[in-house]
Amino acid sequence: MHFPEENNFMYRQEQMTPCSAEHLLSTIFDNKYKGLMVISAQGTVTQVNNSLAQALGKTQENMIGHPLTEVCRHRGLRKIIQVIKSGKPEFSKIDNIGGKSVLIDYLPIYKKNKVNGALAKVSFFNSERSNKNKELQLQDKNDNAHKQRTHFTVDHIVGSSAQLIDLKETVRKIAPRNSNVLITGESGTGKELFAQAIHSASLRRSGPFVKVNCAAIPDTLLESEFFGYEEGAFTGGRKGGQAGKFEIANAGTVLLDEIGDLPFSLQAKLLRFIQEKEIQKLGGGDSTISDVRVIASTNVDLDHLVKYKKFREDLYYRLNVVNLYIPPLRERREDILDLVDYFIKKFNKLFGLHVKGISSEVEATFLRYSWQGNVRELENVIERAFNIIEGNTINVSHLPHNIIGSGYKQYGSESDDTVNSFNLGNALSKGQCLSEIMEHTEKLVILQALLATKGNKAKASKTLGISRPGLYKKLMKYGLI
Repeated sequence: MHFPEENNFMYRQEQMTPCSAEHLLSTIFDNKYKGLMVISAQGTVTQVNNSLAQALGKTQENMIGHPLTEVCRHRGLRKIIQVIKSGKPEFSKIDNIGGKSVLIDYLPIYKKNKVNGALAKVSFFNSERSNKNKELQLQDKNDNAHKQRTHFTVDHIVGSSAQLIDLKETVRKIAPRNSNVLITGESGTGKELFAQAIHSASLRRSGPFVKVNCAAIPDTLLESEFFGYEEGAFTGGRKGGQAGKFEIANAGTVLLDEIGDLPFSLQAKLLRFIQEKEIQKLGGGDSTISDVRVIASTNVDLDHLVKYKKFREDLYYRLNVVNLYIPPLRERREDILDLVDYFIKKFNKLFGLHVKGISSEVEATFLRYSWQGNVRELENVIERAFNIIEGNTINVSHLPHNIIGSGYKQYGSESDDTVNSFNLGNALSKGQCLSEIMEHTEKLVILQALLATKGNKAKASKTLGISRPGLYKKLMKYGLI
């Protein structure tokens, strides 16, 4: 499963040798698919790759060594200066550079526990739009460009937790139907992956899978994005007009990502299409029928938006025929190590390395960390480690300091007192039910195992005959970490 907002992810320079620093720069700054820029604590551009320089209408030579404020007028990129001041990263900021829709991550760079600069990572997720007119055109008319194929199936969903197994079974059940699906969950939990899995397991799998990010497209363009337009509908439109996403997705599936950000003014037209399957392009012309299954996803509470009249109730019920809730990673910790193995294999292939795994200390750290950024944050942490690793094992020195800093409770005399204080007769006399007594007993057995192993979680889990992720889940349940 694949990546928020503010998870204190950052780079630390003091743990990088000249060799590893050179490897980091050569690896990431040659990236053709991401724009990258580093500025110093004084605001001077020290590194920028060609992709970003070109998008800004500059050359690398024109930018490197100059103050950012002199060589870059882009307000979004100038936010990197605020990251240096605050020392806090910012993730997934939607913006536009040179007519291209982008996502920008800002990461502070630390040296000896002080901010020494910052990195801006720009993802050109709509790289085919090279100017404003192309943004209006939205897609090339060639069907092969329009009709995206899904790359993921149910089997690509990584994890072994009970929640994930149930979700995968639900996907297999609902996929062959044509009912609309609403996928909910925090940012970074993998909602698009589940949408692709539904499409891949459906009878529409040979048809197109078309994604529309409702938050990334200007409100004025969304209607033409959905329904298309006729020639002459507006200035800047292409000759011959343009097909909309619902027409392109005929016999397939449309994913309406970030549906909670859909303008209220467009919701009635979307509702009409869902009910009638009829498309009316901007600028008139005959209406056409398009057989499309709609999957919507959101990380916001649509019930709340409906309550405050910011989202149409009738549209909500049309979309929410089947609801698929993806729990956050912190609620299914059994999946963490499975995902770590998956990402290590992925980045070994991308970086040409042979990393074997993570240290036991990193494993314990990962299993206790809250992962507010969910799977996306975990992937970012593993990718960061690959940029600075020199051996074949990811250890604590490769992790951001905020993850390292999360600590455990210590087990000592207080735990001894708790273990020795339980009395079954007293519990029964107090009216405790069987489930309460069983939970209390389980907690005491876990405490005894921790005391016997002096807090060693690996040994304790082995003694108890349960997996380490299972032990950590119980520790969280009973407030022992």
